[in-house]
Amino acid sequence: MVAAPEHRLAALDGLRGWAALSVVIYHCLWQTFGVRFPELHTFVAALLGNGIVAVAVFLTISGYVLTFRRWRNPENPPLLVAFLRRYVRLTVPIIAATALVLVLMALDLTPTREAHRITAMPQWYGSFLRFDPHVGSAIAFAFAWTYTWPVAHNYNPFLWTMLIELWGSFALFVLSQNEHYQRELYTPLLLLSALALLMFPLAACFFVGALVALAERDGLLPPTASPLGSFLASMALLTLLLVGAFAQLLERDLRTYALIGTGIFVAARYSLPAQRFLSLGISQFLGRISFPLYLVQFAVIVSLAASLIVLTEANGTLTATSALGIAALSVAASLALAVLFLPVELGTLALLRRFDRRRDPRASVAPATG
Repeated sequence: MVAAPEHRLAALDGLRGWAALSVVIYHCLWQTFGVRFPELHTFVAALLGNGIVAVAVFLTISGYVLTFRRWRNPENPPLLVAFLRRYVRLTVPIIAATALVLVLMALDLTPTREAHRITAMPQWYGSFLRFDPHVGSAIAFAFAWTYTWPVAHNYNPFLWTMLIELWGSFALFVLSQNEHYQRELYTPLLLLSALALLMFPLAACFFVGALVALAERDGLLPPTASPLGSFLASMALLTLLLVGAFAQLLERDLRTYALIGTGIFVAARYSLPAQRFLSLGISQFLGRISFPLYLVQFAVIVSLAASLIVLTEANGTLTATSALGIAALSVAASLALAVLFLPVELGTLALLRRFDRRRDPRASVAPATG
C-alpha cells in the first residue's frame, strides 16, 4: 500500500514536533543543569533530550518539505516571490518571539546573571541577554540580525538555525526553480551537502533533505517501503535513536550528529510503524506547535527557569531532584506558551495564503511550515 503524499508530509510534521520537544528537553535539563548536577546527564536524559540530533532532524525535514512540491512543479512562482514568502514565513513569528523577550527584559524578569552564578554552565546563562533592552535593537534582531552570525544584541540565541533556514532556502529555491536554471541537479546538491558537512555540518542536513525529495521524484527512492524495507527501517530508526543518545553522552562532533539526524529522518520516512505513530493526534499536535515551541522556549528558560533556580538556591532547596522538577515545569510552560503563541503561527500562514491568492487565484498553496 502506497502512502499518499499528504499523509507522508503529515507524518513529517509529527516528526518535526517530537524533534522540537526533544530540543526543549535538552535545553531545559541537559544544558541548564548539566554542570551543577552532572548526575542528570543520564542515558534516559540523552534519549529524551537529544538536542543536536533533533536539530539535525528538524533541518532535514525543512529541506525535504521545502522542495517536495517544487521538484515536481515546472511552473514554480518567481524566485523573488519565493524569497519574500520564505522571509515573511520566518520573520513574522520571530518578531513576536523577540517582542516577548524584550518585554521580559524591560520588566526585569530575566535573572540570567544570578542563574549563571548558581548553575555555572559556560556559554549558557552567562552569555544570555548581556545587554540593555532596546526597541531598536530588538527590531533589528527580528528583521535582520537573526539571519546573520555573530549577533551583537541576541534576543534569542537558539535562533542560530534561522541562518540555515533562510539562506539555505534561497539556495534550494534557485536549484528547484525549473529545468532552465539547472538541468543536472544532483551534482550541485551533493557539492553543497559535502561542503556544508566540512564547514557547517548541521547545514548539510538541509540539502540532504532536498536530495531525498529529488530522489523520490526521480524514482531512485520509493515513495514508501515494502514490509521488509519497513522492518529494516524500523530497526535502523531504533538503533539510530540509541546511538544518538550515546553520541550525546560521549560529546561527539557535529558531523556525527548531522549523520545520525539525517539517518533518523530517512528511517522514519520508510518505517510504517513510525509513520503511524507520527500520524497520531499527539504527534500532529506537537507538529502544529513545533515552530512556536522552538521560538518561545528561550523566553521560558531566561525567565521562569532562571527565577526558580534563584529562588530554590536562596531557600537552600536546589538539589538534583528539584532541578529535575524545574526542568519539567519549564518544558510544560514552554508547551503551554507555544499553544498561546499558535495564533501568531496560524495568522502568518493565513497571511501567506492571502498573498498567494492575490498573486494568482489559481495557485494551490504549498505548506509554508518548512
